[in-house]
Amino acid sequence: MYITSTQLQVFSEHDLVSLEQQGHVKFPQPYRDFLKTYGSGTYGGAICINGPDFNLLKQYAEEDFWEYDNSPIRREQMKECVVIGNSIDGDYITIHSAVRGYILLPRGSEQIELFPNETEDFLCTVNKIGAFLYGEELDDYFEPVGYQYLFLHYSGKNMRELITRFMAAFQKDYLIENEYVCEVFLLRMGGNVRFSLSKGGEVAVFYCVYCLGFFEEVKKFLCENGCV
Repeated sequence: MYITSTQLQVFSEHDLVSLEQQGHVKFPQPYRDFLKTYGSGTYGGAICINGPDFNLLKQYAEEDFWEYDNSPIRREQMKECVVIGNSIDGDYITIHSAVRGYILLPRGSEQIELFPNETEDFLCTVNKIGAFLYGEELDDYFEPVGYQYLFLHYSGKNMRELITRFMAAFQKDYLIENEYVCEVFLLRMGGNVRFSLSKGGEVAVFYCVYCLGFFEEVKKFLCENGCV
């Protein structure tokens, strides 16, 4: 797994024990291990992995967003579920003290899903959830929380030419490219530059504040090459 930044905001064992006592719940060990190793952030640009939120679902306890027939939880248990992650589209990943595994509350479906293997590596479960939601394997990278961003517009006619010049000037550490976007990851900046290949000419720069010097180099290059 590629990690976009060296500045990880990890959880200590003391942090996790305190949170478990606060929520009267025992976190699955793979989830605990992930937070202690990597902390909070976004995996594959799609699944946000967070510290536990004990209150978020209380507001949905009386709503009819999901069906409870053949569900891993009963309606009255909804307010007791602990949110530990979410997709960028608003699907919630939760746990409950009476349920083994991870409970997915899909935004676009009334059917609550259960991913029962709570002993496998946490990223294996996250990838299964990602495949269920998006129908494809997620890109294997992790963005820790805490990045800044800058949006620019490319005034030139050929985004591919800008990308070629950029990659000649800056050595990439990781690359994602498809018909819609090219993302060049730079560990020295603690982030990446996302070039939109669709209409609009958007260039987005994501960076960490501890890398401001290198960010300024990247920004200067982009502005000198048609970005405003």
